[in-house]
Amino acid sequence: MRVDVSKPIADKLILEHLKNSNQGVFEMVFKYYYSGLVIYADQIIKNIPVSEDIVQSVFLKLWENRQSLDIHSFRSYLIQCVKNRCIDHLRSCEVKNKLSQELKDYSHFEMQEDLWTLMELDELIQQAIDKLPPRCREIFLMSRTENLKIAEIAEKLRLSARTVETQISKALKVLRTELAEYLALLIIFLR
Repeated sequence: MRVDVSKPIADKLILEHLKNSNQGVFEMVFKYYYSGLVIYADQIIKNIPVSEDIVQSVFLKLWENRQSLDIHSFRSYLIQCVKNRCIDHLRSCEVKNKLSQELKDYSHFEMQEDLWTLMELDELIQQAIDKLPPRCREIFLMSRTENLKIAEIAEKLRLSARTVETQISKALKVLRTELAEYLALLIIFLR
């Protein structure tokens, strides 16, 4: 049995030329290995265009990282790179398919269209209410959360109905200013 000692020497010379940015040597390596690697990738991926893309991306990475390469066998190195990229591609497809299936499984779940907007609006309204002076806030909350009428609030707090009206108007003015961009939803909410 004869051992071919020229192969490691050839790989070492090729690597040296690549590290020196010799495009001619890179093109030679590309032409020599490309078709075999595409066939190899296609055995895993079962899609020629994707296999071609994978092999091209391996060669692109080879060229980009040529300065830091430490390759003893170009054939082994390229096969391993293509195999890893194929596995990554299959995993990516698997994740996409799984996600797609999960979305289909939850398609029956209907979320209120503006749920996020309403949640955000609720938080902004609360922040705006917190900015009101204490007495104004108290009157406004009695009006809106306890659904008390102006006369009931006035009686409870021993204030005039006019004072209660003024405080509610003041609160609404502050809320309109604070929530100007949500005014349309605010009008619906505060009805």
